[in-house]
Amino acid sequence: MEKFVSKIVIFNLICIVLVSGLAYAEPQSIPNGPWVNPEQPINLEAFMSNEELEKKLAQIEARSKGKMSLDLAYSTTGLPIYIVKFGDAEPDQIRVLIQGQIHGGEPIGAEACMALIQQLALSGNADIDQILDAVTVWIVPRLNVEGASFEQNDKIIQRRWNIQTWSPSEWGLSSGAEAPWYYCDDLCDIPGFDINRDFNPDLDFVLSPLNASLLPGDSTVPGFFVTPEARLMRDIYKELEPDVFIDLQQGGTHLISAEDNSMCTLQLLALAIDVDRADCTLNPAVLEFSKQINAYVYQNLQSLGNSPFTAIQRYADVHLPGTALGAFSCNGTATMLYETRSVRQKSIGMLAKQMIMGITATLKGLADGSIFDVDPAIYDTIPPSGPGIANPHP
Repeated sequence: MEKFVSKIVIFNLICIVLVSGLAYAEPQSIPNGPWVNPEQPINLEAFMSNEELEKKLAQIEARSKGKMSLDLAYSTTGLPIYIVKFGDAEPDQIRVLIQGQIHGGEPIGAEACMALIQQLALSGNADIDQILDAVTVWIVPRLNVEGASFEQNDKIIQRRWNIQTWSPSEWGLSSGAEAPWYYCDDLCDIPGFDINRDFNPDLDFVLSPLNASLLPGDSTVPGFFVTPEARLMRDIYKELEPDVFIDLQQGGTHLISAEDNSMCTLQLLALAIDVDRADCTLNPAVLEFSKQINAYVYQNLQSLGNSPFTAIQRYADVHLPGTALGAFSCNGTATMLYETRSVRQKSIGMLAKQMIMGITATLKGLADGSIFDVDPAIYDTIPPSGPGIANPHP
């Protein structure tokens, strides 16, 4: 088809701020408001460790009767990263690539991916059969395995960055060459990179003395493919050539509006670059299809009526060509960001379920063609991002 042009988790406030990239209002002071009290325990035992995720994937593959296959890659420190495949990169199939937990401190995406993988591999539902007959689905449930398993004082604390030291000589650069701007050194006890700023619309980009003048860069320009995780996703992308790329992340907490103190549970984003900037020439059909996919999910969740699943907003406009979303959209793929509410909140299971419901609806809509009938203008009617709030218990 042609392209359409682990058991205890503690999150640092700095990671939450960096994830959203948006300004926060004054801390909430309403009793029993969005933020849990410091003394209130949060049961996060459901989150899988890397070892549990590996074991679960092996079990699902063994029971999948050939529906699913596993490929294996490795992080900087040698931890396994799994690529789950439902189907081959056939040109007559709609092809979807799903990425979970690119930031180690954002585990809900991995949990949603694992539930989706189990559903696709083991369900005998007719809708699932229809999906797998028409759609190739590749999933990387946990890209940042190092951030997900990051420990401090023998406790899992998870963090945004991978574990990797800047090594200029690896790229033929002088020892004094400045690191990319998304390198965490002074602020991190163990250095690492924000993988989701390490992508480049030029999928063949290789850092070298010839282009070292681009360092250190900033958030408005492409990244440098210095992390093995970003290069892995690039290689998967080049092999699959997906029509759709779905990225599962977490951000801060936002209110519905200045007048409505209830919480947004999910923000959607169709495009992570500004079409008026010169990082790439975006095919208008890519933007239109991206809007259709996001609008389709919005409509499906809204159809559930008055429930937490309908508290959806449109993520603020950004220009981030160094993200996977930005780089892949520049290469002709429709994109969708799920930015669910921070895991510091209650209702973790509900947040994961919301992702699963949205992705399943997308896959079914692609399989039966209904997604192509959606008016892309509906995306622009999704309520914009509401006021962000900060932790009132710093």
